[in-house]
Amino acid sequence: MRTKTLLLSAVAVAAGIFSSQAQSNVFSANVVGYVSVTNAANVYALYALPLDSGSNSLNGLFPSSPIGASILVWNGAGYNTSTKTPSTWNPNPTLTPGQGFFYRASANGTNVFVGSIVVGNGASVTNSLGGGLYSLVGSPIPYSDVLSGTNLNLQVALGSSLLIWNGTGFSTSTKTPTSWAPNPTVNPGQGFFVRPAATTNWVQTLNLQ
Repeated sequence: MRTKTLLLSAVAVAAGIFSSQAQSNVFSANVVGYVSVTNAANVYALYALPLDSGSNSLNGLFPSSPIGASILVWNGAGYNTSTKTPSTWNPNPTLTPGQGFFYRASANGTNVFVGSIVVGNGASVTNSLGGGLYSLVGSPIPYSDVLSGTNLNLQVALGSSLLIWNGTGFSTSTKTPTSWAPNPTVNPGQGFFVRPAATTNWVQTLNLQ
């Protein structure tokens, strides 16, 4: 899965956080833009909703998916499946920014998430992660960062584990006293499983320079 972020914000974005384009002399409390993600035909891609569209239903997020496309939403013990029909997604759940899910379609495609970052500049968003439980998540702020990076800020207990989807299976990272091993980069719109060794409030802050 490849991802690309373009923020249509007037606020200049810190180097290395987003791929951005800034406009001058326009200021807003909401940073808006889009994140595009690609999928290969008949292969599950693991996404996470990176922006808030205002509704976030599957019908709004994936209006052009081919008939028969499927989305798997993790419920804590298994998956709830939605399928694209000629007229709608059935069922048509609402996702939240930072929620991960699998997507599969019969053709190569590009899905574009359009909306605003869930918090304003300088504000924080919290995702509660249950200890010893797998959560399917992604960054609710569209950062591109390594697992141990300060922007991703995934501060969990020693021995916690994380699963990165490679298209056919999972690669595992483990939290060590100093870092994650291995320590891959997570991109905007990319989902992953995390299993904290203890219940954790994952707090991220939007820092725009």
